[in-house]
Amino acid sequence: MTTKPGIIASALVGIMLFAFAVSVDFPHANGNRFKGDESTYYMLGHSLARDFDFQYERKDLIRVWEEFSGPEGVFLKTGKDVEIRGSSAFPFFRWLKHEDPERDKRLYFSKSYIYPLIAAPFIVVFGTNGFLVLHALLLAFDLLAIYLFILAATKSNWAAVPMSVAFLGASVVPVYFVWLMPELLNFSLVLYAVFFWAYKEVAGERLVAAGSRVLAGPASDYIAAVLVGLATFSKPPHLIVLVPAILLAARQRQWRRAASMLVICGAVTSALFALNVAITGEFNYQGGDRKTFYSFTGYPFANTWETFDNIGPVRGREDLMVGDVLVNTHSSDVLRRNLWYFLAGRNAGLVPYFFPGMLAVALFLFSKQKQLWQWLALGTLAVIVLMHVFVWPFTWNGGGGPVGSRYFLPFYALFLVLIPATAGLAAAMTAAIVGAFFTAQLVLNPFYVSLQPGEHTKSGALRMLPIELTLLHDLPVAQNRDRMRRPVGPPTPAPHVLAYFVDDNAYPPEETAPKSDDWWFWVKGNAKSEVVLRAPIASLGNNDWVTKALSRVTLEVRNGGADNRVTVATGSESQTFGMTPGELRVVTLAVPAGVPFRREIQPTSYLYNISVTTTAGFVPFLEVPCAAPGKCPSSDPRFLGAMIHVIPEYTDADITRGWVPPGGVQVPKEGDASGVLDTP
Repeated sequence: MTTKPGIIASALVGIMLFAFAVSVDFPHANGNRFKGDESTYYMLGHSLARDFDFQYERKDLIRVWEEFSGPEGVFLKTGKDVEIRGSSAFPFFRWLKHEDPERDKRLYFSKSYIYPLIAAPFIVVFGTNGFLVLHALLLAFDLLAIYLFILAATKSNWAAVPMSVAFLGASVVPVYFVWLMPELLNFSLVLYAVFFWAYKEVAGERLVAAGSRVLAGPASDYIAAVLVGLATFSKPPHLIVLVPAILLAARQRQWRRAASMLVICGAVTSALFALNVAITGEFNYQGGDRKTFYSFTGYPFANTWETFDNIGPVRGREDLMVGDVLVNTHSSDVLRRNLWYFLAGRNAGLVPYFFPGMLAVALFLFSKQKQLWQWLALGTLAVIVLMHVFVWPFTWNGGGGPVGSRYFLPFYALFLVLIPATAGLAAAMTAAIVGAFFTAQLVLNPFYVSLQPGEHTKSGALRMLPIELTLLHDLPVAQNRDRMRRPVGPPTPAPHVLAYFVDDNAYPPEETAPKSDDWWFWVKGNAKSEVVLRAPIASLGNNDWVTKALSRVTLEVRNGGADNRVTVATGSESQTFGMTPGELRVVTLAVPAGVPFRREIQPTSYLYNISVTTTAGFVPFLEVPCAAPGKCPSSDPRFLGAMIHVIPEYTDADITRGWVPPGGVQVPKEGDASGVLDTP
């Protein structure tokens, strides 16, 4: 089969993306601000391109304002002077670290440097748009590699061209084209590694007949090992991608090849970490004296009174930090829920954001021809999923409200191996059409969805999927302080239950007379609003704490100014009833068992999802005409359906003894209405 259609398609995609990359006003399109960890990679990339160094200095900070309104979330660390002394004990030397005497003038970026280092030559030529030029090249070669692999598997251009386009374009991958972060590079490195080790398995004897010694022999595995080594330095969990290649070689008794892959990968990663020692004095680019700086705390070298030492706590990451939920009684419950969320979650699930890959799994399982190397890839994917929900039970999407699962994105490449020979045009069209219902609005509007990462979940097919409650503080709603951790209900029983408003169909709570600290919230007319309730944690004194759980919830529903039909639901029970204008209805509903939620070292709290649906609404200022200019009964222009008052009924669920809040965090006590305990 000729490869010309795929080569032409890849070239056209590359040309279009290159043209976009060099012509777009990136700072303006990006809202003149940064998203995620972009500040750190932006500053390091420009430091490498313009100063030829890895250091953070005052000029690096000033440079940001040339294009943006300032940095946001910069990861920095101090350097160390390394001294090696002889020792009489094994290993016969001592590694001594001393503070950098120039720390008041220079710091170092506490992120992997591989992505900005690769982007630096493009930044020299194209400025900040050089990041996008690199991304354009990566996506063009990504499409080519996917196409060549599928063509070898299916032997049909009718399947290979549309399936390759769907595999890449009907997923969340293209959205990260506009992110100045290493996610797209990581995906590409893993994809190329998968291509090199698996292509000879799918192409078979045709590679030998074509005389392709590199792709047909052990050299392809060694190239894959180099690529995985680069990806591993970027993020260490990527090392697992090499496992199926090593196991396959071992199963075939090619022990030398298996050992060589491991050695090569280890050598590449070790060399990159050794270079980090030469730069900063430490192996771990996220370890040591590491801090994150935001606009509200200031930045080192911005002035004379804000320094690295007096702004914020040290947050070094020396070890793999397994979520502390794994050592308490809620482990199995959180794991079970996370597996479902990981598969079908609204914000980060595999089905909505990587649908072509999930279709490949289904096609593979129903295929009659299943190869060992495919089973190894599938097993590796299963281990990767378990790793995410075990190691990061409350942050497995990548943290900070990303689009889809930022942590899982590079591993999506492994699904390519599962596409069977029987996959045809129908499979390609299914992948494209179903995937597009979830991701079309993301891929066609990447800047907007990246800057407003929760908007796409408020409509369309995604609205039908469950909210990942275990990710509560890393969902997009957590980026909007007006819509998270808001007290609702009366001041007793205290503390208040807290509400997280995950869509725009409800307005923030309002304090109502005659009682103070008594909170109601409006739901829009002709809309469905979902609200996450978080039960509180209360002090018992002497560093003992009681976790509250909801046994039932009573909802007081006050209708607006139009005949309405209201549905309230908790997941365990729902009621629907008609209401006349101004009518008050009181409904008590059972609630399901709460979802355990635990951040860092604080006690567990419980989460509940409720929904309120209205069929009609009114606009207050249109109901009664103004008597004269400035003399209107109401100036409220909102389209309101019904007002909701939440009255929780609590039971004591868990007792935590001897726990001390970190950093002197203020915590609620029994009888206090200050809300749920939480760390900053």
